[in-house]
Amino acid sequence: MKIAKITITAAILGAALGAIIPACSDDETGTTATGGGGGAGASSGSGGSDGGGIGFDGGTGASGAGVAVDGGLDGDVCAASTYSADPLPAAMLFLVDRTGSMNCNAPPVQTSANCEVNPQKVDQNEPSKWEITHDALTAAFQGLESSTPLPSVGVAYFNNDNYCGFPTSPDVDILALSGDAQTDQHLADLLTSLTAVTPQGSTPIIGTMMGAFNYLHQNAPSFEGNRFVVLLTDGAETCDPDSMAFLVQKAEEANWTGVRSFVLGAPGSEGARAFLSQIAFNGGTPSSPTCDHSGSPADAGDCHMDMTLPNMDFATELAANLQAISAEALSCIFDVPEPDPGDPPVDPTKVNVVYTPPNGPEEYFPQDYSTTCDDPTNQGWQYIDNNTKIQLCGAACDEVKNNPGATISIELGCQTVEIPT
Repeated sequence: MKIAKITITAAILGAALGAIIPACSDDETGTTATGGGGGAGASSGSGGSDGGGIGFDGGTGASGAGVAVDGGLDGDVCAASTYSADPLPAAMLFLVDRTGSMNCNAPPVQTSANCEVNPQKVDQNEPSKWEITHDALTAAFQGLESSTPLPSVGVAYFNNDNYCGFPTSPDVDILALSGDAQTDQHLADLLTSLTAVTPQGSTPIIGTMMGAFNYLHQNAPSFEGNRFVVLLTDGAETCDPDSMAFLVQKAEEANWTGVRSFVLGAPGSEGARAFLSQIAFNGGTPSSPTCDHSGSPADAGDCHMDMTLPNMDFATELAANLQAISAEALSCIFDVPEPDPGDPPVDPTKVNVVYTPPNGPEEYFPQDYSTTCDDPTNQGWQYIDNNTKIQLCGAACDEVKNNPGATISIELGCQTVEIPT
C-alpha cells in the first residue's frame, strides 16, 4: 500500500524543527507542505501557501500548526506496506512477598523499625500489610478481566518454606483470564491462593526473581505477547545479600530478551530503595528518565514504585500502582510485522506508526528517544525487545487509551518520522 498523504499534528510534533519527514507518494512530483505553522515542513516542490515551517527543497509557508506532506522527497518514491496492528496481550507473573514482616500494620499505625523488632500487628483492629496486599491484588486480578486484550496472569509467593526457599515456577500457573469474573476458574484459583497465604520467614528476592526469569525464558513459546515480572516486597534481600549486584545485571539481561520487571516497594523496604530502584531501572520500568539508580546509599533510589514515603497511605498507593502496571502492560505494545514473502527484511530506520483517531484523518506518531518511554511528555514510540516490538510512549499511549475507537497500523518502507534527540 502506498501512503499518499502524511499528517502530523501539533500535539505530536509541536515546534520540533528538523523532524525527519518520510517521503511517501504515489508519484514523483512533490506538491505542497500544508497544515499549519510552527513545525518543520517538507516538500520537494515549492513551499505551500499554508505550509508550516521549512520545505526541504521548497519555500516556507505562512501559518498553521501541523505538518502535512503530499508528494515525494527530492523526487524519490516511497512505496510503503501498511499492516494493521493490535495491542499484544501480556503474560504477567506476580512475585509476592509473604515474609513474616507482612504480618505488621502499615505505617503510621506501626513503624517499619517497630516491625523489624516484633513482626506482629500492634493494633488488631487495623489491617496488616498482608491483608492490604491481599485486597489490592484481589481487586487488581478482578479488574484485569475487563482488559483488552485479556492478559495471562500467574502468581508465585516468596519464601516457600517459611525460611529462605524460593519458587522456581508459579504457585498458580500463568494462564489467560476469560473475561468473565463470575465463571473464570483461573481467577478463582488466583484468589484462593491469596487467601491461603500465612506470612512467615525470610526474604529471598534474588532467588525468586532468578527463578521467574528462567521460567519465563524457558516457557516463552507458551506465552503470546509480552512478558512481565511484578515484584512486590516489604523488605531487603535477607537470604543472599552478596548477590544483589548479580540480580541487577540479570534484570537488564532479562529486559534485553523481552522480560521487563516492575518493582513495588511496600513499607519496610526503605533500607532497600537503592537495590529495588536498580532492578526497576535495569528491568525497563524506571519511574522517570532522571531517577536515582546509583545504588548508594542503600536507602536512596526512586526508579521503582516506592510506597514508603512520608504521608503515603499504603493501601491507596498499592491500588494505584497495580492499576498503572496493568495499563502499561496491556495497552501500548505492538509487534513489528513480518514483511510479505519475497520482500527484504524490515529496515528499522524505515518503520512508522500510523494512528487513526475516531472520525479523524490518519497521522504519524514519531519515533521519540528524546526522553524515556514512560515519561508523560514523550509523544511518540520506541523499539523494545531488540527492535521486534514497538511501544507507544507517554502522551501517545494515553491518546490511544483515551480513544477506544482509534486504530494503529505499522508501515514498512518509508523513512522513519522521528523527533530529534
